Amino acid sequence: MSGVGATGANGPAVELLDARERARWQRLRTPASRALYLTAHALARLVLGAQLRLSPAELAFRTDCARCGDPRHGKPRLAGAAEPAEPAGAEEPAGAEEPERPERALDWEFSLSHTPHRVAVAVARRSPLGVDVERVRERAPATVARTLTPAEHAALTARPAHLRAGDFTRYWARKEAVLKATGDGLAVSPDRLAVSAPDAPAALLHWSGPRSPRRAVRLVDLAPGTGYRACLGVLGPLGGEPVAPPRVTEHDAEALLRSGLPA
Repeated sequence: MSGVGATGANGPAVELLDARERARWQRLRTPASRALYLTAHALARLVLGAQLRLSPAELAFRTDCARCGDPRHGKPRLAGAAEPAEPAGAEEPAGAEEPERPERALDWEFSLSHTPHRVAVAVARRSPLGVDVERVRERAPATVARTLTPAEHAALTARPAHLRAGDFTRYWARKEAVLKATGDGLAVSPDRLAVSAPDAPAALLHWSGPRSPRRAVRLVDLAPGTGYRACLGVLGPLGGEPVAPPRVTEHDAEALLRSGLPA
């Protein structure tokens, strides 16, 4: 699993994107937003390509909406990729062991997130997941009110003033991680979800209203550095069986970007 790293991809990363990604990248208005998008998508391709033993540019992505099935928006997924072709006329020597086959693209799930100066890419095998990284900043009272449950809002108000921005950002990142893992996104209002207090281990406590997930959800806070909050959400098996604690490994992505981008 690739964790949170500072952004730094530039021109060569564009060569990894497909036509759809390039078109969206070009539509972004500011250099900062283009850099974040480019870094996130290039990094996802590098990480997934390494797992699948394929060139990052060979990967195909698709989106589908968990609510309406519209392919024009929704959670990004791998669309599948062909196994590398055998050279024409190639023969295996007698008695040779069966070669190890590449991972199937559809076995892998991934999630992307970015905020100024940080990009997060999470990947997992056969486990739907969502990741969110956020910069700590003051939010408008209306945003706080429509994000938190009444109990969460009361708890936040009782916290020392200098901690509230960071605590709210922790709430937000945890809820986003859940909604990205389920594929609902912000089509479900965050105030329908109750998560644990910011100074307690991350957990989804309650989901009110329709469309509550049929799978248990496990949350893990990540370490994106001072001034940021990040969280990973992982779904368990269908039927609501408990989720084993996920094994999470965080990496600084700068080295992968430097070594994996086209020269």
